[in-house]
Amino acid sequence: MTTLKPRLPRRPTGKTDNPVGNEIPANGSLKYYSLPRLLTYCKEKRKTGILTMINGDVRKSIYIKDGAAIFASSNQEDDRLGNMLVRKSIITQEENDSAIKMSKKLGKRHGALLIGLGYIKPKELFMEVKLQVKEMILSLFAWDDGEFIFKEVLPPDEIIALDLGIEALIKEGVENHKKRKMQEEDAFAQKVNELYSNIETTSYYDVLGVRMDDTSGEIKKSFLKMAREFHPDRSRDLDDSGLKEKLTNIFAVINKAYHTLSDSAERRKYDSELLGRKTKKPADRAIVRAEEQYNRGIEEYKTGNFWGASDFFRGATRTDPGKAEYWAYLSLSLSKIPKRLKEAEETMLKAIMLEPHNAGYYVHLGVIYLATGLDKRAVQQFESALKWDPTNRKAIAELEILERRLKGKKPAK
Repeated sequence: MTTLKPRLPRRPTGKTDNPVGNEIPANGSLKYYSLPRLLTYCKEKRKTGILTMINGDVRKSIYIKDGAAIFASSNQEDDRLGNMLVRKSIITQEENDSAIKMSKKLGKRHGALLIGLGYIKPKELFMEVKLQVKEMILSLFAWDDGEFIFKEVLPPDEIIALDLGIEALIKEGVENHKKRKMQEEDAFAQKVNELYSNIETTSYYDVLGVRMDDTSGEIKKSFLKMAREFHPDRSRDLDDSGLKEKLTNIFAVINKAYHTLSDSAERRKYDSELLGRKTKKPADRAIVRAEEQYNRGIEEYKTGNFWGASDFFRGATRTDPGKAEYWAYLSLSLSKIPKRLKEAEETMLKAIMLEPHNAGYYVHLGVIYLATGLDKRAVQQFESALKWDPTNRKAIAELEILERRLKGKKPAK
């Protein structure tokens, strides 16, 4: 079976495009030249020109004169003045359409016609244009990717020259971006927690968000989307360290779901089991007790009390021995205790036996083998991890280190 490799966002290599010095080129990537840096440069150098930002089909331009932002434009319908005034109920859609039609016919500016037709007063229009331009510029602070072009030309005479302080724009834009990122992170964490809490009782079809009659192509498309969204590497930029373990487990189930549903024989077998599956009974006291022991173990593990954590995890495995996660965490805690690596290996092997599609388990077993000097066994585990998660950064990094180490051990010819 062909192993799919979900694409992750590319990270800057820092080899060719990474800027050096304080000068700003006439064009470049927003990965290396952020909007705050571009605007600060224009202000300090008292530049005059048009700074155009491009992201796919979206183009937005900031007009700058003597280092000050005076106007902005966009090729997006939502950014147009008339549409903004309609959204704010300042004019009606019919009034906007009428002004647009006359503007095309008479060759006059849209704003001037809105005033001439009595739809809006000049002072009110000026304030709304200023707000529109400001919002257009602030929206660009959310762009983490894209290109920019700066042309040193005089802004056209027909624009309404405004006075927008660049320092204030940067401050507000950065603060808004931080708030937006925090909201996105909170929403993502909530989504992860909700999915994680139901992952074991959710069918593979529901995990991938597909129907039982969907084609293999539709299942593949959904898998790639889910794999990108819930890849464990997404936890690197989040404050909640517990999310990584949850994402690792979710990603393993997503992988297992795809490999099951993309294989026609496995899918028929799973469908038969799914249709004949009875409603699960409520968890009995033993399962509840195992979960309590596991949660206590997590608390101790986070504080660095690995001895205490291992006791709780061991209790959880005895109470509910069919839960791979309990064995995995028992192994993790044992690997932190001197002279317990052999037991850590044995318990991780049990976790893998119960959940063979979890790439994280193979990675940890590989790390255990590294600690005991069993490099070749470690290589096998990291390679096994990559079969389930071809983009697993830890496995890739460890294999590269091991490859260099094993080459160094070869006798010279």
